[in-house]
Amino acid sequence: MPGLLFKIEARVGAWLLRLLRKTIRWEVINQPEDDFRCINSLWHRDLLIMTMQRVDSGIAVLVSGSKDGELIAGPLLKLGYHTVRGSSSRQGAKALREMVRISKNHTLAITPDGPKGPAGKIHPGVFEIAILAKIPIVGIAVQTPKAWVLNTWDGLRIPKPFSRVRVEYSQPFYLKSREDIAGVEQAIREFTGMAAPAEDQAT
Repeated sequence: MPGLLFKIEARVGAWLLRLLRKTIRWEVINQPEDDFRCINSLWHRDLLIMTMQRVDSGIAVLVSGSKDGELIAGPLLKLGYHTVRGSSSRQGAKALREMVRISKNHTLAITPDGPKGPAGKIHPGVFEIAILAKIPIVGIAVQTPKAWVLNTWDGLRIPKPFSRVRVEYSQPFYLKSREDIAGVEQAIREFTGMAAPAEDQAT
C-alpha cells in the first residue's frame, strides 16, 4: 500500500476509534498511572479496546513488523502512543532490546499472544523484557458483553457503540529470575480468565 494510503488509513482509523471511545461507558478499575514503569499485558483480542481506553498516554506498544502491523502502528501513533516494531517471540530479539531500552522512560504494552497466536499462548518475550528491564507485569482483564467478535485467529473484539466495557488491572507481578515465570503466567491467566491453548495443555 503506498505511503499516502497508509497516512489516510491512520488518520481515519484514529478518528473512528476516538469517536467510538466517546460512546463507550467505561468502568476502569485499579489503572496504574501512565508514568508507572511496567508492562501492560493484554490479550491480542483486546488490542482495539485497550487502544481506545489509554489514548494519549504515551505508552510504548510492541507492534508486529509485518504489513499487518503497519496498519496497526499508524493509528496508534495518531492516538498518542509510541510504537516499537517487532515480535514478542524469541525471533524478535532486536525489538525486545529496544523495549528494554525505552522502558527507562515509558510504560510498555505487549500482547503476549501476538502477533500470530495462537490465542492465549504467552510468548516468552514479555517475561524476558520484565526481567531485563526490572519492571513488573500488569495483567489486564476486559469484559465487553456487547461486542462484535471478528472471525480472526484472536477473535478480535469491537465493542458496540454505547455499550459498557469493564477494564480491570491486576496488581504488579514482579519477576526476579526465570524461575518466577511459571508462577506469574499462572497468576495472569487466573486474573484474566484465559486458559492456555490446547497445544500447551498437552505438553
